[in-house]
Amino acid sequence: MRLEDVTAEIRPRAPWESIDLGCALARRHIGAIWKSWLVTVVPLWILLALVLINHPLWFIVITWWLKPIYDRVPLLVVSRALFGAVPTTKEVFKAWPRLMVRRWWFALLVGRFSPARGLSMPVSELEGLRGAEYRQRVSLLTRNGGEGATMATLAGLLLELVAGIGMVMLVFLMLPANIGEQWWLGVEEFFQYSEISEITPGLLWAIAVVRLLSFTLMEPFYVSAGFALYINSRTLTEGWDIELAFKRLGARLVSMSKQAGVRLVLLTGLCMGLVMTIPAASAQSEDPSKEQVKELLKHEDFTIHHRIEKVPIDEPKTSDGKYNFGIPALFAKLLFWAILTAVVAALAYVIYRNRHVFARGDVDDANDSAKGMQELMGMEITPESLPDDVVAVAREAWQRGDYQLALSYLYRGAIVWMVQRADLPIMEGDTEADCLRHVRTMSDQSLSSYFSELTDSWVGVAYGRKKPEDHAMARLCDAWPFGKRGRSEP
Repeated sequence: MRLEDVTAEIRPRAPWESIDLGCALARRHIGAIWKSWLVTVVPLWILLALVLINHPLWFIVITWWLKPIYDRVPLLVVSRALFGAVPTTKEVFKAWPRLMVRRWWFALLVGRFSPARGLSMPVSELEGLRGAEYRQRVSLLTRNGGEGATMATLAGLLLELVAGIGMVMLVFLMLPANIGEQWWLGVEEFFQYSEISEITPGLLWAIAVVRLLSFTLMEPFYVSAGFALYINSRTLTEGWDIELAFKRLGARLVSMSKQAGVRLVLLTGLCMGLVMTIPAASAQSEDPSKEQVKELLKHEDFTIHHRIEKVPIDEPKTSDGKYNFGIPALFAKLLFWAILTAVVAALAYVIYRNRHVFARGDVDDANDSAKGMQELMGMEITPESLPDDVVAVAREAWQRGDYQLALSYLYRGAIVWMVQRADLPIMEGDTEADCLRHVRTMSDQSLSSYFSELTDSWVGVAYGRKKPEDHAMARLCDAWPFGKRGRSEP
């Protein structure tokens, strides 16, 4: 394996970005993967079907259990393809007997139910580690990709289920109506079976075929995603991207030094030729020769260039202990993150509800800032901007048909009173809902009720172009609880 031959960009990636890279790698070489699958895995299935012809349920269980053995085929293809050496179908077929029997007991008994199997499988298959070395290596690599490998496993199981259901639905859509109805009845009966022994062998074999097709469709992508997570974890842990950058830089320097040596020889020969051909007694020709040499040395080929490259380095994630692959630990971890998310969300909501305090330091500062406001939601809310008699002017505007202006007078007058007289900490960026929430904190429930009705009417006409009823406007004017300009006591 030579890093210089890699066909993808080696750099630190997020887990889901690595999974996407793996899927792209599988998609690029899916033809080679499926051809190899056809000459290795499919014959094994046929052999098992012949042996278990009378036991379709056991066939389903065994073919599912042997998935780690199948995964070695796409892993062989994508691992070599990443470094520019896509194996032929013949090469995979020759390697299949060795792949099938190598440490089969470990793959089927120890690592079968590992949630991060896609990441740990390359450690045993490609690096060939065993025992304590294998465990230490997996523990190290899962610190930078274990969660992504677990999510890839769950996504792979879900996609297999979706692929199977999709194939069944496709078959049903292609059947004639009368046959499709009969098959649907069979599906309904299937979910009514109380015991597996009641299911007919034909239906079990149909389920087995669908399962094998879903394996064929989805397993290459799952294996390639796990391999990409493995490569990314080694990049973070071992600095592959830095090593590759230095190798490329070294090759560039070697090439430049060779070219510089050739140019230096040519320059030396040219200078010697010029010296020998210049007559010693010709003072006039000496100056032009020097000028020619200077012009030649000014050429870009003899200019020394300095280039500094900054290689981004992501610090690998650390862990206090080994990653626990157990299902209880996974659920505990998910529960922990759910609780932490809920606590953070609640804290963020409390901060948002009281942002005026945090923004100004205390409530008094917020009140002083509110009293100095000039505008709110694009409306001028200074006492001087209101007429002497807010209610009378609002009634006149309503009678003229300018409903939005009429309610604007009432709403602005109420806001001015709330800020100037009630000392509510209404801030410049508050909305109608924020203002209503501040008013509801007041002890006077009648004011809160009035302002709630006024807000509904104002929002309806301002944003929804919905005119309130005349009697609703009359009630707002008659029940106006504030002073004429919203400054005096009610």
